[in-house]
Amino acid sequence: MRILIFTEVFSPDVCGVSSYVDVLKKGLENLSHTVLIVTSSTSVEKPYYNKGIVICPAKKVNNKYGHECKKIDDPDVLNFLCDFKPDVVHIHTDTKIGYMGLEVGDIAKAKIVYTIHDYFLDRFANENKFVWMIKTMFEKRHFIDMLDTADEVTSSCIRADIFIKRVKRKNKVQIVPCGVDKKIFDYKRFNNQDVKNIRKKYNLSSTSTVAVFAGSLSIEKNLEFVLSSFSNYIEKNDDIQFLIVGDGTETEYLKNLCKKLNIEDMVSFAGTVPNANMPEIYSACDMYVCSYDDGLMSMSFGEAMSCGLPVLIKEDREKIVYEMIQDGVNGFVYKSEEEFANYLKMFSNLNPSKISRIKSVVRNTIPQDSCTEMAKKYIDIYQNI
Repeated sequence: MRILIFTEVFSPDVCGVSSYVDVLKKGLENLSHTVLIVTSSTSVEKPYYNKGIVICPAKKVNNKYGHECKKIDDPDVLNFLCDFKPDVVHIHTDTKIGYMGLEVGDIAKAKIVYTIHDYFLDRFANENKFVWMIKTMFEKRHFIDMLDTADEVTSSCIRADIFIKRVKRKNKVQIVPCGVDKKIFDYKRFNNQDVKNIRKKYNLSSTSTVAVFAGSLSIEKNLEFVLSSFSNYIEKNDDIQFLIVGDGTETEYLKNLCKKLNIEDMVSFAGTVPNANMPEIYSACDMYVCSYDDGLMSMSFGEAMSCGLPVLIKEDREKIVYEMIQDGVNGFVYKSEEEFANYLKMFSNLNPSKISRIKSVVRNTIPQDSCTEMAKKYIDIYQNI
């Protein structure tokens, strides 16, 4: 099959969507299907094609990704994409690039699959109330447009059903779990000296227990919760640090919050890191943390667990986390700031042999060839429509 994939962000951007698409592309190509990625970047001034990827010029905007495609009706780009003769147009965003996907799908008479990676609410909570209301209204419209046009809707988590019901739509969601390339995300690739070097690179102590978060730094990630927990329940002599990997609309706010809470020496910001460097980062850390209330299953969960990191995840309203994480096996579910901090302290007191056993158990909860299995499920979906 010939699959045309539209995503506003792609490697080297560090976020769940770019990782998800990257893994899907590799899996589909391993199964001998032809894939063309369409994305956008502020680093190009005109449309650029290289090795199966079309990169369109983007402008900086205050959205989830910090940018969006400048021009989605460029006739040369549209003709190039239609000449690809896609069987399926697979859209991974409701931003401008997503609308380009709808246009190409219509012109090329291709079937359309829309994958839900996030929800429109709370993206603009740092704006004043009126601006937030207006922007959220437009975001909701974009989400609905994708649902109303798609021949099939997929997601990595059943919470997407709740998102759809909130906008009064009846689309059925096909659940496709995130795949991980376990050959790449393997902590055994890095020895003790590698870990020390990596920690030094990101201003982390060689003796500390390090919790890590990786992804776009946006309001719905609720990282304020983690920083508040560090401020209220973790002492400096606990020797616990927090590494934040990624960039986004909340970056400066979070840095200023660290100063305000006087926890700067416990929190490090790595900024944007190429996805190729994420295995070394995970392998140099001890736990992966997640504090959002309404998120979907993140790619970073699987990548971190493949590197042996148990996940600390906040209990959500619908208890969906229990279907994402095996509590007490490959992660821990917490309810409060204090409970979150206590799990970190508990882990910091474990001896090296116990930590080694935990890493092995956590890694084994990730299927060996989940990358290919993910692609196979999508091929079934493509063929069914």
